[in-house]
Amino acid sequence: MGLSAATFDIETTSLNADFGVLLCAVIKPSYPNSKAVVLRADKLNKNWKTKRSDDRAIVKRVAEELQKYDVVCAHNGTYFDLPFIRTRMARWGLGCLPEIKILDPCHLARNKLKMSFNSLERLADFLGFNTKTTVDGDLWIRAGLDGDKKAMDYICAHCEADVLMLEKLVDHLKGYSKVLNSWGSGR
Repeated sequence: MGLSAATFDIETTSLNADFGVLLCAVIKPSYPNSKAVVLRADKLNKNWKTKRSDDRAIVKRVAEELQKYDVVCAHNGTYFDLPFIRTRMARWGLGCLPEIKILDPCHLARNKLKMSFNSLERLADFLGFNTKTTVDGDLWIRAGLDGDKKAMDYICAHCEADVLMLEKLVDHLKGYSKVLNSWGSGR
């Protein structure tokens, strides 16, 4: 039996987890015909209308979902996604996220390719399958601060599109990863 794997991405209100909260996460198992799991703070937080700063429920669900897989794939997940989730878990006293093996295409691109930028958008552009949508900062404000459902819908759709694009990128770069570990597998 092979390793179980999933590709994932998160959307947050800030790049720093001590000032921001988790808005949504998309986790897509790698087995054929799998559907993405979309987790939304506005659906999981019972007090979303009055206390959007409480991301405890979504953080807990994301951590539980990620632990189902032997390997996760996330672009810059080594330095952003997983540390953000760990920080939010610490905030809510949810324990520690066990070490997760991660295949990080950003890490692989930095160490194995010579690109001008190693962003998901740039790599997908270069490889010919960029479907990246833009998200105006105002949408994050409307979703995170105002609780605007349409803004949240757009951010979640953006996150899901990124995961699908990331899945293609992983297929292109995974051959460069010779070791699977919790440090990003970029060596």
